[in-house]
Amino acid sequence: MSGVRTYDPGVTSSPAETAVAALLDGAGSLNELALRATLRSHADDHGVDATVVDVVLPFLHEIGAAWERGTHTVAQEHFASQVIRGWLIGEALSGAAEHGPGISPVVLACPPGERHDLGLLCFHVLITRAGVPSRFLGSDTPLPGLGDVCRVVAASGVVVAATRSRVFEAHGGALRMLASHYPLAIGGAGADPEVAERVRATPLSSDMRESVANLVGWYARVTAAA
Repeated sequence: MSGVRTYDPGVTSSPAETAVAALLDGAGSLNELALRATLRSHADDHGVDATVVDVVLPFLHEIGAAWERGTHTVAQEHFASQVIRGWLIGEALSGAAEHGPGISPVVLACPPGERHDLGLLCFHVLITRAGVPSRFLGSDTPLPGLGDVCRVVAASGVVVAATRSRVFEAHGGALRMLASHYPLAIGGAGADPEVAERVRATPLSSDMRESVANLVGWYARVTAAA
């Protein structure tokens, strides 16, 4: 559920790579206007979905790598991530406005101990734009509270994401309980078939486009059978 490739910031040949490099420059200079302009320009030219998958996800990977190399600071990474978050939320809200009332959504959350939720937010944007209503709860979501939300909105399914498998395993009992009431999928770098089997979940693909296509197809089947 990531679909991230590694880019060389010094070599730009495609529009997506150029945009990633521009975002890295904007993060380094703490230039919010430049960051937003890069996202808007690429989305205007290539579409929101392509911008999320081919620009935002690789940029999030690259800014983390830049911090590890010492070329960007934690503050610069956090600043850029919050600008990205704001843009993603705006695109998710635009997609959500197209959904009518009374449709059972998919609920998305990161469990306690998982604070990296931008990948899941990207997924939220993409499935919402593909016609699947969803509710994004974000990082460190208490699982009893997740269950409460699912009941209130009559959820059609749940996606829980984490970057480390031990986060899923730490909440195995609660996830299995959740899976006994709602179809459950897990995604992120921590999701693998073995962990999914232990928590009675379906593992999502590491390829973001494939994960979105699978979720859209699954949602169509669930709603058609309802």
